Amino acid sequence: RRYRQAIARIVPRMPAYFSRQPAAPFDVRRLDPAAEGSMTFGYYQPPTAAEPTGEYRFNGSRLGERSLVFAAPLIYHELLPGHHFQIALQLENAALPPFRRHLTEPGFNAYTEGWGEYSSALAGEMGLYDDPYVRLGRLMQDAFLSMRLVVDTGMNAYGWSLERARRYMALNTYQSETEIATESLRYATAIPGQALGYKMGHRVFEELRAAVQAQQGETFDIRTFHDAVLDGGAMPLSVLQAQVSRVFGLRLPGTVR
Repeated sequence: RRYRQAIARIVPRMPAYFSRQPAAPFDVRRLDPAAEGSMTFGYYQPPTAAEPTGEYRFNGSRLGERSLVFAAPLIYHELLPGHHFQIALQLENAALPPFRRHLTEPGFNAYTEGWGEYSSALAGEMGLYDDPYVRLGRLMQDAFLSMRLVVDTGMNAYGWSLERARRYMALNTYQSETEIATESLRYATAIPGQALGYKMGHRVFEELRAAVQAQQGETFDIRTFHDAVLDGGAMPLSVLQAQVSRVFGLRLPGTVR
């Protein structure tokens, strides 16, 4: 119910920010309980011919140890206008060659997760964090993702132990011991480095938007910007920069750092 409340709030506001929306429907559904023990939150499941609805599949186990304060910003990252918009539009884009349309996993992590975080932040511009509780959830989510930069790098580049990483997470996030246990294994053994892409990609989307806005001033149309960054599907951030530069006639200094 909490997830669907967040969806219901954002749906009427989408046309003001996006000129195109996926044809595929969207929803939320609980994960298979057998898969929940190894996950902290859940994941986005793209639509397929057999399952035409794009879904955020959430972890419904041990709910007493999983705060729902993240519910709204999580939905805006995972579904609207996050992964569902980006991935479903890519799958539906007949102008892309098949190998590009269907490159959704693993895809280009910094682009995909960066778009998800840009989307979660965009929801604030859309007036969806006016409730202090929901706004707190977004700030806690941002702190959690920032923590990942330290812990993932610490374990995989600087030799941190799993115990040290878990202590750092306990001191600098609001996650429960259950969530910290699965998250730290994700960085250490499952997909090292993947957590870094969220912040890296988000920063590039924000920088590109700021550059276009600075050039266009009052004529800036956010829907046109979103078309430009979504039309080509997932791609490396350097290619995204080049595409936005070409579409808007920009000269962007430097490269992705």
